This record gives sequence, C-alpha cells and structure tokens, in this order.
Amino acid sequence: MPTSKNANLVLNAERSRRVRLVEAVASLSKGIALDSYHDQLLALGPWARELNYVNQHITVPQEQIDDAAKAYHSVARRLVSELKWPNDAIKVLPQGSASTQTLIRSPDCSKFDVDAVCQVDLNRIAARDPVAFFDEVGKALEPLEPTRKNRCWNVDFIGEPFYLEFTPSVPLDTVPTVVREAVARRYIPVKQYRSTALAVVDNKTRQWKTSNPEGMTKWVNDIAQLQLIRFVALDSATALNKSLSIKPVPDQDVEITDTLKVAIRLFKRHRDMCVYRQQIGKDFKPISIIIVTLLTACYAGLADLGRTYSHPVELLADLADLLPGMVLKLNGQYRVDNPTVEGENFAERWNQDDGERYEAFDTWCDILAADMRTILAATDPQEIRERVRSVFGCGGNTSGSGGSNGSGGTGNQQPTRRPPPPPPKTTGLA
Repeated sequence: MPTSKNANLVLNAERSRRVRLVEAVASLSKGIALDSYHDQLLALGPWARELNYVNQHITVPQEQIDDAAKAYHSVARRLVSELKWPNDAIKVLPQGSASTQTLIRSPDCSKFDVDAVCQVDLNRIAARDPVAFFDEVGKALEPLEPTRKNRCWNVDFIGEPFYLEFTPSVPLDTVPTVVREAVARRYIPVKQYRSTALAVVDNKTRQWKTSNPEGMTKWVNDIAQLQLIRFVALDSATALNKSLSIKPVPDQDVEITDTLKVAIRLFKRHRDMCVYRQQIGKDFKPISIIIVTLLTACYAGLADLGRTYSHPVELLADLADLLPGMVLKLNGQYRVDNPTVEGENFAERWNQDDGERYEAFDTWCDILAADMRTILAATDPQEIRERVRSVFGCGGNTSGSGGSNGSGGTGNQQPTRRPPPPPPKTTGLA
C-alpha cells in the first residue's frame, strides 16, 4: 500500500476526478493496429507535434535569456562594488521558472521576469538587522531605480523585454541562533534540502523568513528525471564571472519528452490565455508556484504508484485530469505545501479572500480539461493544428474558433468575478 504523501494525493485525486482524459487519448488509436511502438507514435504524432509546436512557440528566445543573465550579473557586480563586499561573500543564482526551465512568453507580449536570489555569507558581512540589510541592498541599486517589494527588489530595464526580481538572502545557518530558532518555530527546512535553506527578509513582519528556492529547483529537476514513459526513444520530429559565484540561467529549450516541465509550461500558458480572454481575473489567477508544486507532486505520486504511460500526450492528459484533486483541504483550509520548507503554505491567500482565488483555480482547471478534451476530439491533422494553436494562442488568433469564449470552442466561458482585495506584493515566487 503506498505510503508517500504524493501517492496518497494522487489516489485522492483519482477518486475525485471529474473527467477521464486518458480514455480520450486511448480512443485516438481505435481502428489502428498498434503492433509496435512506431505505430503508437504514428497514432499520437499529430497531437504531439502540435503541442510541441506550442512548447517551442512560448519559449523565451535564448538571446533574450542571455541578455537577462548579463543584467543580473551586472547587478551582482554592482552590489560587490558599492557595498565593498568580498567577492567570495556573495552568490547569485536564478530561481523560480528561470531555474526550472519553465519560463514562458506572455500572450500580450509583456515583459518576462527573471527571479534571482542574492545569497550573502553573514560570516563575512555585518548584517544582523534584516530590514537594514534589505535597505542596504536597495540603496546600492538606487541608480537602477528599483521598486521595493515585500521580499525582493524589482529592477526594470528600460527598452528590454525583461525585468529582474532580486531577492536578498543569507544562508539560514548564518542567522544568529536565537533569531533562527524564532523563525524555525513556524517554517522548518525539510532535512533533505537543509543545505540550501535561506533566510529572506519579510518586510511585513520585519523579520527573517525561511525560504529555499535552490531546494525547490532541485526538487522539480529531480522529479522531472523520473521516467513515466514506457518508451523513451522518441523521434524528435515526432515527439516532440570567475570572481563571483553567479550561476547562469539554464537554457530554456525543453523537449516534449521532458513531460513534467512541458506540462508546467503548457498549463502556465493556458492560465495566461484564460486571463488574456478574461475567463479568470488577473489579480487572482493561480500563481506559478502553485501550478509547479501541484504538477510536480502529481508526477511524483504517479511515479511512486508505479504508473507508466505509452506516450507524453497520454501523461499530459492525466496530469490535466488530476490537477484539481491535488489540492489539500484540512479543517476547512486549502493547502499547497512547500516541499522544501515545512509549515509554508503556498495557498495561504486562498484562505483569506472568501475562496475567490480557489474558485479561479477551479474554474481554470475546468477550462483546461474542457480544452484538452476538445483538442483530443479532433481527428484531422489540420483540425488538430487549428484547435491546439487556438487554445494556446499560438496561431495569430488568440480569440479562439468555434465558440465565443476564445478557448478553442469549448463553450466554457466564465464571467470575470469580482476581484478580491489587492494581493500583497510579490515574493518573487509567483
């Protein structure tokens, strides 16, 4: 009997599933003699090609990634120069979508963000007051006109297609013991990821708060390497500075065989299209860290249960099917637990707005499942192409076809609800 938390979440999600998209995938091959894996590729090839096209379409161009990386390198060098810090006292690394290769272009061509964490060794720097430390970083960045947020400094770059969310932090173990114990009463780093745990500044409470972006990246990357596809040799055409410790932004090219990361990218794009089409409100859309956590936990749970799939399209359908059931509700409170920091609930704000953010998530999941069903119901390759590109806004027509809702003709239009109170400033994780 499975005992892992993720396996149990998947079992609960299967019991509460609303549709069975995998059955729709299975029906695609009816009438085709699948005597070999090659036949399976041929049967699902049209859907794989078009979903892979979307995946490539929404990828941020590498030259823009390179320019963004240069920008945050320059920010790191400025801090060292302005604050007179030793070169070996600072470590800068990408976090969030940039580090997990799930960064995507926006449907409205707005700027993309590169989240970076600036990790400072407190043994080398005198910075005991968290807010003073945060302010010191902001002062050094003044020529770049940064915007203060709760846990990060937002640095816009005029004329560039990106902006930087720059989070000052220190290794958790370098925070004074009495302070660290106070922080740890609520947020405890998971033992497996203890070595990368950080303390970041929470301006609302004026205290340190546990965070672990590098641990989160490792968790996603480790789970993504688990092999759930029975046949892995997919044909690519069918399947789709030495003085500073600065980690580069990973190449954002991801193949459809890397199904977890492709699912994260496609589902984030679908969420963005729902916002673009005003099916869900921008202010209470599901934040990316929740989508990443739920999908990765689902993928891990399927692996723990020994589930396997014949093709990435089949696995994508099951992830979309199970996604809404992966949210925990305990004592009337929604929970999406940070897998690297015990006690941190990424869905905390869902419990503070009369359920409107959860309702938006639930609505989005219904639209996602309906759109996937519409895509899988197509049989003609041209029809498949039109439906996939319409749903994901990649064919020059983001208003959709075959229906007034702009979601590929699913007939699932949802009215935009009354927005909740203005959300807190971003933490750099959304």
